[in-house]
Amino acid sequence: MFSGSQDLFLARECRATDFPNLSYTPNPNPEFALEHELLILTNQYRIRHGLEALTEDNALTQIAREHSQGMAQQGFISHDQPSGNLKTRMNRAGYKYEAARENVACARTITWAHKALIASPEHEENMLARDITRVGIGIVQFPPPFLKRLYITEIFANPRSQYQLATVQTLLENRVNELRQVGVGSFLPDPDFEKLASRSIHSLNIHFNREELRSMLAASAEELHEKADLSRLEIDVQLLRNPKNLSIPASRREGQAKVYGSAVRQVNDDQNQVAFLVLALIGITR
Repeated sequence: MFSGSQDLFLARECRATDFPNLSYTPNPNPEFALEHELLILTNQYRIRHGLEALTEDNALTQIAREHSQGMAQQGFISHDQPSGNLKTRMNRAGYKYEAARENVACARTITWAHKALIASPEHEENMLARDITRVGIGIVQFPPPFLKRLYITEIFANPRSQYQLATVQTLLENRVNELRQVGVGSFLPDPDFEKLASRSIHSLNIHFNREELRSMLAASAEELHEKADLSRLEIDVQLLRNPKNLSIPASRREGQAKVYGSAVRQVNDDQNQVAFLVLALIGITR
């Protein structure tokens, strides 16, 4: 889509038509001053809307500059290039994130670009998102003999904390302690439950389904049948990209959790990012 008299381009796939010779190489040097100018405008806009300013992220800036360079070379703006879409480019750079968003534009000036970005609901939403804390801005200029245009990429993200397996296990223990304190059960660790949970978690993949969990529950119940004082067995499995979201369900029906066993396994998700499988076996008494 166009804004103004072709002075600005904003789109997911918007091809420029006024560059007849794309073999001309754009200026490879980053436009530091222009990037800083747009950063200031972006943060001022967020602050006016009651949001925290974004921190400039050097890794995001490098990814954004490379994308702007690619757009200038191909002569049109796009979120997708031969180098891939945003997720692909960030994963290739090894950037781990909870959330990631991208704006692309082509304009004569930073002021034009900023005004048009905030006038576009989709782009403004990215700029004012509450799930982001960092930003990287990359700007490349297409020099004479053609009209000077600025190819602009803004990447907004919230970097993922680098959790270790031991940290997730500690979070799990803390959650169990919280449930014990609110009186939903004693939640005593049981060696048989622990062994079974540790063995079972290695048979699960990240695409576990209900039938798979039902079969695992039946097998677990059979193996633990000698625990005569238990009225039933419950199983809970979570795939966590952010371990802070870890939860252990309290008993869903009448009864209290007497014993439990748990296991944690580190995996890679579909985006090749670190995640954690958490399995908990909970023995319930009436």
